[in-house]
Amino acid sequence: MYQKNCEICHRASYSSSEVGKWICPICGNDLTNQPFFDAMTFERIHIKTVPLHRKLKKYQK
Repeated sequence: MYQKNCEICHRASYSSSEVGKWICPICGNDLTNQPFFDAMTFERIHIKTVPLHRKLKKYQK
């Protein structure tokens, strides 16, 4: 599970996916470019995000 912190409302947002747009459920701010954190340990996770269309293209082969 991943966590991102909103710099507008200062609340945490959680997701199990590292791809796609990430919108804050509280204020609607776009969190897509914010860093990932582990939801259990609160340690920063360095994930190289690949655009979804490129990831899907590899599975089609």
